[in-house]
Amino acid sequence: MSASVRLEAITQSFARRGRRRAALSGVSLDIEAGEFVTVVGPSGCGKSTLLDLVAGHTRPQRGSVTVDGVAVSGPGPERMIVFQEHALFPWLSVQANVEFGLRSAGVDPASRAGTAHAWIARVGLADAAHLHPHELSGGMRQRAALARALALAPQVLLMDEPFSALDAPSRDRLHVELQDLWRETGTTIIFVTHNVREAVVLGDRVIVMSSGPGRIMGEVSVTLPRPRVVESGRVVDLAQQVRGLLDEADQMGIAAPREGQDGYVTI
Repeated sequence: MSASVRLEAITQSFARRGRRRAALSGVSLDIEAGEFVTVVGPSGCGKSTLLDLVAGHTRPQRGSVTVDGVAVSGPGPERMIVFQEHALFPWLSVQANVEFGLRSAGVDPASRAGTAHAWIARVGLADAAHLHPHELSGGMRQRAALARALALAPQVLLMDEPFSALDAPSRDRLHVELQDLWRETGTTIIFVTHNVREAVVLGDRVIVMSSGPGRIMGEVSVTLPRPRVVESGRVVDLAQQVRGLLDEADQMGIAAPREGQDGYVTI
């Protein structure tokens, strides 16, 4: 099950040391139900703020955020978020961590245990269900966090640079696995990243943002067959189109990120 997302004319700023800092200015974005959208841009362009608005953790100062036409007024289980840091409870096992949200949602013990077990197995952690976060690798922790989010069957999955701290082999495996999970569930995904190639590998569309304050510079449609990998020549070619939009921001006097050999951009 999935839902459409609309951000309309969003303007957002935050107070710091008695002054206000503009985070987003006039941002409008329509995402279809079941679409996989990636968002790339320099630090400070408001990518995480955009996710917070959709998640309902922040209310827009101007503009509106709707999910399936209903205004977002706060957090809800139909919109789950996976962070760069896994945010697992260190004192709970993988099984208990995945069950946590289901228990909070009032799911009975037998059903939540079965659902958690199924998702743990689906992300490849069946043999690690009894382990605690400190006993897991970085990639395993992110798999557990993904299982916890998907166990609640969200309509919208928000992902805030979830793979940026992982080594390249783990990241590449999770790229393929996430594409498989998305195809199976049909969940709408909004994925924020600094990695230009990662954005192309995962997204149906790549939304390019600029800072000063954050606004949408443009987008690149990706119609390559899945699953995709970062080494693909066609992925590299499309990543260059994304780079072109980032360079446009640079030419306008807006700081654009610079891409390294691994596809990550430096700020």
